[in-house]
Amino acid sequence: MTRRTTRFFAVLGLLALAATAVAQSTVARKIIHEEHYRPTPGDVYTLTINYGVSPQATAQRMETIPLILQADYRLVVPYIGAIDARTLSYTELQNQVSTRLRERLLVPFVSLTLSEPAVYDVFVWGSVNSPGFHSVTSLNRLADAIASAGGPQTVGSRRRIAVHRDGEVSRYDLVAFLAAGDDEQNPFIRPGDRVFVPVADAAIEIRGAVTKPGTYEIVGNETVGDLLSLAGDLLPTAQMGRATVNRLDEQNRYTILDLADVDLRSLPARSGDIVTIPASTTKTDMVLLEGAIHRSPAEEGTPRAVPLEPILIEVPFTPGMTVLRVLEQFGGPTNFAQPERTFIIRGSDNRREPIPDLARLWAERQWDRDINLEPGDRLVVPMKRLVVAVGGSVRNPDTFPFTSGYTVGDYIELAGGVDPENGSPNRLFFAEPDGSMRRVDIDTPVPIGTNIFVGRSAWGQTKHAFGNFFTVTGWVTGIIGVATAIINFAQLLGVSFP
Repeated sequence: MTRRTTRFFAVLGLLALAATAVAQSTVARKIIHEEHYRPTPGDVYTLTINYGVSPQATAQRMETIPLILQADYRLVVPYIGAIDARTLSYTELQNQVSTRLRERLLVPFVSLTLSEPAVYDVFVWGSVNSPGFHSVTSLNRLADAIASAGGPQTVGSRRRIAVHRDGEVSRYDLVAFLAAGDDEQNPFIRPGDRVFVPVADAAIEIRGAVTKPGTYEIVGNETVGDLLSLAGDLLPTAQMGRATVNRLDEQNRYTILDLADVDLRSLPARSGDIVTIPASTTKTDMVLLEGAIHRSPAEEGTPRAVPLEPILIEVPFTPGMTVLRVLEQFGGPTNFAQPERTFIIRGSDNRREPIPDLARLWAERQWDRDINLEPGDRLVVPMKRLVVAVGGSVRNPDTFPFTSGYTVGDYIELAGGVDPENGSPNRLFFAEPDGSMRRVDIDTPVPIGTNIFVGRSAWGQTKHAFGNFFTVTGWVTGIIGVATAIINFAQLLGVSFP
């Protein structure tokens, strides 16, 4: 083989290595960042060996071999035998396989990647909406397993979730995980795990100037300060000196605690407490955000709920505050926003100032076109109606909650179907905001806030027309009857008509 030919095949080898790296699955790319992932029986791995170019060969020799981690944690690898992965991390398993194969075969490249995570059933019970066995994968965590069971019930605990594993019970706090991103409170689920969601025993309600007002479960001997931390702590407008605590007495009646000499953060929390922290009443140095806006910015790997109702947030005004800066502070408009209808109500004179291109302003971060805000301004991002209305010739006209992926036929079914006597399944329309009607069919996808109208059949239109005719005829007959009665009565009195 000539030197030029050898160089050619060497280049092909480099290209093959690059292609192998790019071809790694999404699972393999994701698992690289999971430091605590442990190989799990049922995992499917892909072993790739590049034997290089020999003088006798005319092309690279590549071999791809699927491997399954056995129930006893043994990974049987060609040429080197079984490797016990019970105590190894994913990275350690990769390194051990790669090192041993290169030593044995003297090959230039070896790769081991996770192609498919193990799939198995986990039993979830207690205060969840769908207790029982649910399928998860070795990449799923505790929060995923509970979500697969329909999530906790209203009375279910989010902070004392028990995981039964190998005869031991560990408890985890998902509220702390969501509040602080503590991965240790949201562990990976393993084969054989059983998850129990107990009823929340004790809770307090936090109102007023905190980041996330709401009801918070008490665990152990927590203080009001501990629960304030879970609520995202105080807003800049909070007035701790004016805070109040309503507490149930022995007669189960609320009384207001005397906090004159009490550090509120150190106060032991008691079930049923209502903690209220007022905000500053000064309005001249505030800006209001209203409508379809997130409550916080998105964080990678952390779930974020999308508000289904318009929210109202009071933000302290700072010099230089703009529309883009304040939206970035809270995560921007939601998917349910109507950015083309956004406007500002100026605090100085209540003048309404439209922002018709907010979607582009936000998506492209057009700082040169950003709009300054002033004290007392109100930024309003209108929200779409999260319902679909069905009217016309159906059995039960009504409005229904919007569901992604539903078609015209799905919503007509919710409305009891087309009226068999008067309606026509071939005369379906979307009622547009300008009053026009756009014809659609039964399989047309339905956007948020749509008004669906089912038209009458030919027979239904005929009956409607005749109904109007007889109504008019009845009115005419009635008027003639009244006139005749008046004439007869007049003749009895001797009054003659010309």
